[in-house]
Amino acid sequence: MNKNIKAILLLIVFVCCHLFMRSLFPSEWVSTLRELDSGSGVVLSLVSWLFIFGPFVVLTLILFRNEDWLTTLGLRSDNGKWYFKAAVITCIPMCIGYAHLSTSLDLSLANILTGSVYPAFFEEIIFRGVLFGLLFRICKWGFVPAALVSSLIFGFGHLYQTNDVMSGLMMFGFMAIAGSWFAWLYCECGYRIWYPMWMHFIMNAAYGIFGMSGGAMGEADANIFKASAIVLSIVYVTWLIKNGKKREVTKQRLFKNRETEVTFQSNRVTA
Repeated sequence: MNKNIKAILLLIVFVCCHLFMRSLFPSEWVSTLRELDSGSGVVLSLVSWLFIFGPFVVLTLILFRNEDWLTTLGLRSDNGKWYFKAAVITCIPMCIGYAHLSTSLDLSLANILTGSVYPAFFEEIIFRGVLFGLLFRICKWGFVPAALVSSLIFGFGHLYQTNDVMSGLMMFGFMAIAGSWFAWLYCECGYRIWYPMWMHFIMNAAYGIFGMSGGAMGEADANIFKASAIVLSIVYVTWLIKNGKKREVTKQRLFKNRETEVTFQSNRVTA
């Protein structure tokens, strides 16, 4: 099947799941699932993720069945422990800053699971590994269009955090930048979700634990410390490249992926 047709089908399936599967979620399940965890939302949130995006992942694996499924999901585990260490180190200044700004702590395990663990794991698999990864690696879209499409769809899912048109536009702009950054980390870390996933998790968890406000975009003071984690992550990946890791996002691949092959060799990394 032609790569352009596959890309169109991939986007159609994703949009249909993203927009319509929520409305198909049985209302009678909500109360039943809440009873299972005393209303914490841990089970309900997990089942919702699987119900809404499970069909997309399954249909994608069928559509791209000639691809290795672990690579498609970005779940190959080589170097995973190094990326965890790197994420912890690059997020330390941000966590210290949040602790300085914080006036209260929220150590609820349920909130950490629903607000940090689930989003980090599922969003990185769905938006980076599958949606962006297949558009960029297999369908040969350039980095910019692949990252923007996946990021804007990602931003659409966060519009509930906005109140008017201007804040909605700001949300889309923020998500375009954030999604492109996560996509770049995914590419430059061997097409694995581990480093962006750990960054996503730690940043979300710190934001929730230290009671920062302002939704996904955050407030100005908190964003200064969030920026420190982003800058340090860029420094870390740049250091990896200078120490021999192959650069994946090049000028030739910004608007069209002109390379005929993408290799998935394992590169030893250290934090």
